Parts: sequence; structure tokens; C-alpha cells
Amino acid sequence: MKWNSVHDGRSVFLACMRAVCAPGTAVDIPSTPGLDACAELDGAAAILLALLDEGLNLGVSGTPAARRVAASVSELTGATSTDVAQADWILVDGPAGDTIALAPRGTAFMPEAGATIVIAASGVTATMTLSGPGVSGTTRPEVPLDTVALRAFVAANADAPCGVDLLVVTGNRVISLPRSVSVGSD
Repeated sequence: MKWNSVHDGRSVFLACMRAVCAPGTAVDIPSTPGLDACAELDGAAAILLALLDEGLNLGVSGTPAARRVAASVSELTGATSTDVAQADWILVDGPAGDTIALAPRGTAFMPEAGATIVIAASGVTATMTLSGPGVSGTTRPEVPLDTVALRAFVAANADAPCGVDLLVVTGNRVISLPRSVSVGSD
């Protein structure tokens, strides 16, 4: 593995922060760890390596490759493996709707307990309309989420400030959909 936890971790962390500050904007992931040949899954691994550490837990949904990547990330970061319904962070490789629906949303007193879901996404993109913090007026990004995932995201975030945050990885780019944005589909 060519990953440098200090240098690469810091640069990926900063890329994620840029994405979170500009919801719907694709931001380049500057380096990946080489944990998987699939660009989306390796990009998701980079994000998890940069953002997870001991004391956090990681759930996984999807392919055997995603399970292998999650196991490697847990070993390298000290994060604990857990079920999706109890996870602070979730790695998804494949359809995301059911996972979004099961993910913790936090409570009115602890909204920060809502999960962050990192989706290794490819395929058809959906154009959506975003508004809210970090968005000047509205924006219309194309994000590779199917209708079921998009509906699950909207439902999960219907009781603000509770909800989930999404980091959608497409190849070597990340798109943030934080719980604070309003989403409409076209």
C-alpha cells in the first residue's frame, strides 16, 4: 500500500471538507490507498482512512470487495466493525437506499449521532436540485444516486437537525450531500 497516513490523509481530509462546504460540487480526491482496483471503492477507502480513527465504528453494505476494504480500513484506523444500524460511518458499494433507511439519524439532543455514509457509486446519474447552507441559491448537480436512494436520503433528513450525511464517490471525486441541504429531483 502506498498510502501515507499523515500526508495523504491530510490532503483527502481537506478535499472532503471542500466538498462538505460546497454541497453537490465534485471535488478531486488527491490520492488513494490502492486497497481495491475499483476507483470508486478505492476513493471511498481513502475518505475512510482520512476520517476514521479509534473510537468510531464502521458498518458496511454491499459487495464482498466492500467488506474486504472495510476490514482493511478498520484494521488500519482502529475503528470498530459493526452493523449498519449502529454505525457512525457506513461504506456502501451497490444500491444505497436500504442502507440509508437503516442508518442511525441521531436524536434532537444528539443530532451528531447520525451516520455519515460513504457511497462508492457508478452508473447513471440523476440531476437534482439542491439548496441550503453552502449552496448559493440553488444548484443542479448530477449525482449517481438512484431514485430509491434519493428518496431514502430525503426521508432520513426530514426531521432536522437529525439525519444522515452522504459522501458520494465517483472515481477519484467526492460529492457531499450533507443533511442540511434540501433536495429536489427532476
